[in-house]
Amino acid sequence: MNILIIGFGKIGQIRHNICLKSNLVKHIYIYDPNFKKKLVFGSKTKKINNLSDLKKLEIKAAFVCSPTYLSTSFCKFLIKKDIHVFCEKPPSINVKNLINLKRTLKVKKKINLMYGFNHRHHESIQKIHQIIKEKKYGNILWIRGRYGKPVDDNYISGWRGNYKYSGGGILIDQGIHLLDILILFMGKISEIKSILSNNYIKKKIEDNAFVIFKNTKNQTASLHSTLTQWRHLFSLEIFLQKGYIVLNGLKTPSNSYGDEILSYCKNIKRPPKIKWSKIKTKKYKIDNSFNLETNYFLKKISKNKIIKICNIDEAIYLMRVILKIYSQNKTVF
Repeated sequence: MNILIIGFGKIGQIRHNICLKSNLVKHIYIYDPNFKKKLVFGSKTKKINNLSDLKKLEIKAAFVCSPTYLSTSFCKFLIKKDIHVFCEKPPSINVKNLINLKRTLKVKKKINLMYGFNHRHHESIQKIHQIIKEKKYGNILWIRGRYGKPVDDNYISGWRGNYKYSGGGILIDQGIHLLDILILFMGKISEIKSILSNNYIKKKIEDNAFVIFKNTKNQTASLHSTLTQWRHLFSLEIFLQKGYIVLNGLKTPSNSYGDEILSYCKNIKRPPKIKWSKIKTKKYKIDNSFNLETNYFLKKISKNKIIKICNIDEAIYLMRVILKIYSQNKTVF
């Protein structure tokens, strides 16, 4: 198939490199009017200056890797042209855009729209999900997630540092991954308490988000997403009725979050007595998440299958949770 990549920043280039290796991809067309660097592509890739000849180019699928404020307009444009779409996170700067996009998608029932939440495709996260579903450790009692990095000039001066273009700060930019994982593990959220701040960067976006969640099963979770973590950190702790699961570190393209190490252990006594079984530990040396989700999308498209994960409904629900958090903190904005 011929594919299109809109936006050739860091993530667009990652998608491009994966598609280059795929035997399902014939030609790759790159569209990014803001990308000024001169690159020498092989015979499989070509840069185009406009989107007027997509039918002539026989584009079957597209990757939207643009700034957030442009995402839904590109998605709508492509879906109307019967092109399958993979859109990077965040899905939109607001829920209204996504609801309008869903109306367009309903008319094109055979066209797929998948969102790129690569963190849920990490093998460690998939292993955690499997352990939770098997119920051998009982039900979840609570989850604590922390995800942070230090702010830099590129963030502040770029589109991510501008509320008009990003829709918010570190919560919607990076914390959205952690939020997506919490919803994946816990299901629908029934109660939210949150405090956002911008004490350090003092712009119209949050540099810290502290959020507490509760679901209908009375399970609780806390999330801290931060731009003032002066050393990169990813930590996910899950305590269940009969054991615990802890993930520290995360393999990412920046390679800044340390070794990705998953530990899990079962209590073989009846609480409140405790006797831990042998701790099982696994170190994940490679981040296959981008490969897994990209190839999943391409394979489904090639077989004319409907994609059910990371879909428009999940994106809308996720954005509604984020909107509720922001609505609780209007003084920040």
